Amino acid sequence: MRRAQILERIQRDGGVSVADLARDLTVSSITVHRDLEQLSKDGLVERVHGGARSMPAAGPPTAIPPTGWEQRAAAGRGAKATIAAHAAREVRSGSTIFLDSSSSSLALARQLVSEPATELTLVTNSPAIAYELVDERILVIVTPGELDQHMRLLAGRWTTDFLAGLNFELAFCSSAGLTLDAGLTTSRRALADVINVASANAARTIGLIDSSKFGRASLLTIARAQELDAIVTDDGLDEQTAQDYRAAGVQLEIVKT
Repeated sequence: MRRAQILERIQRDGGVSVADLARDLTVSSITVHRDLEQLSKDGLVERVHGGARSMPAAGPPTAIPPTGWEQRAAAGRGAKATIAAHAAREVRSGSTIFLDSSSSSLALARQLVSEPATELTLVTNSPAIAYELVDERILVIVTPGELDQHMRLLAGRWTTDFLAGLNFELAFCSSAGLTLDAGLTTSRRALADVINVASANAARTIGLIDSSKFGRASLLTIARAQELDAIVTDDGLDEQTAQDYRAAGVQLEIVKT
């Protein structure tokens, strides 16, 4: 089970360090080394200094492989833009809001810039999102923290300590997957910690979850779906699943694309 989780993460993110796996799985570095060695012997991953990466494609490389952030930003752009347009209606001029480091929050940031008159204080742990916010009406505050180059996010103790001292009208977040049993999930403990601290200090927390993520569970639970004030998704979600979530007490908002 643990090796399957490690393999899933490497295939999704392109690579991972021993230190990150040991921390997120709550096991020793020696155990992680053994798992990676076995996965390497099975031909499923390639060992590199300090960790492992997915197996390179056969033949000469034609381009630099995309980072995890680039892969996420490119996936489901239409659905994320639709979700962002709906979520932007919740943001009032003069508000202080938090955007997590997800590609769904990136879509929301782009939507907020296009709004005709929105003066905001916007806090994010995503340097990539901050870079997009070229708008004098929006005061952008980027958290301190340790930079994850692959996922383009800031996290760690500095990040959570900083966020713990702030208050937000709204916190927007996403996840790698969502199920009724596991809730919103991620493979990264540091990311879960950031979202939970921001949510605890927000009057309302809204999940931006495109329909492709429903029914998928990752390694760690961020929050139960019912704990969010609303979850916004696109109409790719089937009616039965929508009924199941609403019957379980989830405030689900489905936006037509």
